[in-house]
Amino acid sequence: MTAEPSAPSRKGRLSPDRERELLQAAVDLVAELGYEQVTMAELAKRTKSSTATLYRQWESKPKMVVTALRIQSDERRREIDTGTLRGDLRAFALHVFGEPSSADPMTSIWYAAGTDRELLRTVRELLILPGLENLRRILDRATERGEITDPAAAALVAHGLFGAIMIHELLTGEKARPRLAEELIDKLVMPALTAS
Repeated sequence: MTAEPSAPSRKGRLSPDRERELLQAAVDLVAELGYEQVTMAELAKRTKSSTATLYRQWESKPKMVVTALRIQSDERRREIDTGTLRGDLRAFALHVFGEPSSADPMTSIWYAAGTDRELLRTVRELLILPGLENLRRILDRATERGEITDPAAAALVAHGLFGAIMIHELLTGEKARPRLAEELIDKLVMPALTAS
């Protein structure tokens, strides 16, 4: 089932197809130029719309771009439940971090969020918090199954997993690959969660 674009939306202003088209253009333009180089005027020009339409629909560039990324993420996501903690964590990491590409719009967004407080708030609200909620459900199910023996370690999983992935490029000069998430899960996260 395809997620419908939402937040914030003015009913009757744009058709769902047109809304998706505009949001896809935002992601494509960020991947092409980098977040900081994209303007609402350029988006309007690229999509043959007016800046007034874009601002009326999304209020700001951060909300438009992050809404587009969230919808793409929602369309790829299914409820993760492999039946095991390790399987769920691996599926979660693959969904969140995926395979980086040279045209990954998130790379420039992470850099821009370091100085753009509105962008950082929007990324947190529309991408990070829903991801943390998914992770919480995974950990709660594993606790109910008796797989997690150290609940205090469960509270640190997001910090360990997200922090290590995000700092990887700074430490090595290379983008993180899904293999790094698998190694973190197998060698750090699982032993911490299941320690006697």
